[in-house]
Amino acid sequence: MSAQKDCEFLVKRARDLVSEDPCAAKAWLITARTLYPADFTIQYEMYIIERNSERTASAGRLLYDMFINFPDQPIIWREISIITAALRSDCQDKHAQFLRALFETLPGHVQCEMLLKATEQCFNTLEKAEMLLLLLKRFPESVVQHGVSLGETLLEAEATENVETPVNCFRKLFVCDVLPLVLKNMDMRLPTSLIQKYLLKAAEFYIGYVTRGPSADVQIHGSQEGGSLKSPSVSRGSQRYVIDGLSEKSSVVPEPWERLLDILALAGARCEWQGDKGQRSYIDMLQRVKELFRYLPGLEGDTRSRCCSQIVICAALVLFRSAFLYVSAVQPALFQGVNGLNSGPWVLVEDLSSVYNDVEVERGAVKHAHKKRKLADGREKTMVIVCFSHSFTLMKMVLLSSNCS
Repeated sequence: MSAQKDCEFLVKRARDLVSEDPCAAKAWLITARTLYPADFTIQYEMYIIERNSERTASAGRLLYDMFINFPDQPIIWREISIITAALRSDCQDKHAQFLRALFETLPGHVQCEMLLKATEQCFNTLEKAEMLLLLLKRFPESVVQHGVSLGETLLEAEATENVETPVNCFRKLFVCDVLPLVLKNMDMRLPTSLIQKYLLKAAEFYIGYVTRGPSADVQIHGSQEGGSLKSPSVSRGSQRYVIDGLSEKSSVVPEPWERLLDILALAGARCEWQGDKGQRSYIDMLQRVKELFRYLPGLEGDTRSRCCSQIVICAALVLFRSAFLYVSAVQPALFQGVNGLNSGPWVLVEDLSSVYNDVEVERGAVKHAHKKRKLADGREKTMVIVCFSHSFTLMKMVLLSSNCS
């Protein structure tokens, strides 16, 4: 009991002196730590003085010692949660920068362990996912162990929350942050079915995102020749769309069509699709599809199956993008937020049900009216009018048809 009182006395003396004579306060605490090296209160007080003085190196050493020697102290985890919040934040104020610099002074294995344990302290799914994503970005080797499980956790959370649209905070984090890390990590062996599932999730998100349209005045920039089209840009002063659960800044997805193309390239490499790794435009992709279609009759087995999947998926994405660019050009007001999504532009496409009779189609989700188009020889072809905002449901039909071929 006397030892405890001695510790309290030494700490109190240091606190009384810290504002007037910081050196004397540190001397008292160094003496106290020498006498009582296993006392947490003394070490924490030393850390507070160094942290408040923004001495990065010494504060980092003390935090490291406390994390190793007193891992069960709740106050340590409150401090770590403040630091990890600064790591996840885009805030550039002086204190946030100091906290990030403090974290960088810790050894790599301690950073990794600290982030893992901090993840276990989170009870909110989105916060936990952001913490684990921070770990994956800082330590790419951890993607093998945690990448797919994090992705599945986000997709399960999306299903549990019963969100009405693929444009939600869980899907955004999965598609924009987790999925690229998983697909780029070649140490992971992923089944083709899982890759195609993830590709579908990405297509649903990006197509849903552009059809919701954060801009009330979408304009297409650049020439349509040579395949150099970029996603329609958002004019200044236009109304922003905020994804529920995210900030306005976090809700912005720049160049969604190009990001989808990047995901497609990564997924294609994983699925051993045919094509040049350097092709970076939808025009190149369409040209490749035309070439593959020419050689398709001579292919057999797994090669034919992969080729069919590549043709159908790539052609479908080119179709959706072309339809979006067309509708954006002729009636851009249709893509201006939630109201634009609900009203939905309508696009005329060929009815696939006559081709793939064994594919179960979600008729309730894609309401359409039958139309007829006269061919050159006088015959008629059945067409359907499809709401563009349900394009992710169409994408499911496309992938199902490619698997059945």
